[in-house]
Amino acid sequence: MTRASHLSMFLARFDEMRNAAPLSPDLAPGVIFRGVGADTRAAASEPASQQAFRFLVLALHSDEASAHSFIEHRRTIVPWLAEAVEVWSAVLRPFRHMGECNYLDQAVPGPIFASLDSPPDPAEPIVIITTAGWEVGDKLDMARVREFSNGVLGVRASMTGVDGLHSQQSFFFPGVLQHDPVTVTLWRDSASARAFAYGPGVHKVQMQRQREQNLADRTSFTRCRIVRGEGTWHGRDPLMGSKDRR
Repeated sequence: MTRASHLSMFLARFDEMRNAAPLSPDLAPGVIFRGVGADTRAAASEPASQQAFRFLVLALHSDEASAHSFIEHRRTIVPWLAEAVEVWSAVLRPFRHMGECNYLDQAVPGPIFASLDSPPDPAEPIVIITTAGWEVGDKLDMARVREFSNGVLGVRASMTGVDGLHSQQSFFFPGVLQHDPVTVTLWRDSASARAFAYGPGVHKVQMQRQREQNLADRTSFTRCRIVRGEGTWHGRDPLMGSKDRR
């Protein structure tokens, strides 16, 4: 199984609630996973509906050239993004990754990256991607899934006004739990992200609950440096968020 070296993503916002359209089958060479997720929680819609105002197009790539090509061929691969009122696109390189995810093999979840970059300058903006997954089948305990999901909602609500946070959003892919749901957070710098992740508050409590109660069958987190970023998100360029670029 080929593991990824880079990620690419589009974050897209629309003025009206809608469903995403499919990706073009004519993808860039080197794409080993791609999916379109909907932030249904922020739209107060059901995950299965895939109706939202904000969407994520996420791709994993075997090499950096493939990730850049995916961004550059946006009009062909994701033509419906032309209808968005705001889009931010990025090529990302992971520098820390732990846990398991089912994006490369739904039957055998595992680590998804072949190698990791060195940590970025502490003042650089970063992107953090977290996933959680469950074994889908007759034995799936939906009460357990809901308990984990309630914790995610609590963490998202607690992030209002957190120093260094540019934005937070979470997405379900079609099929709800067939591919692990993902949360994407954009940060001004690594120090701010670490302070939130390991400091006191709801996030620390939820991490402890997961360790003790095993509410999800698997989780992962990936910290990424931004190799390339274009556009705006929440009205500004996330790359302009670091302290030394103000």
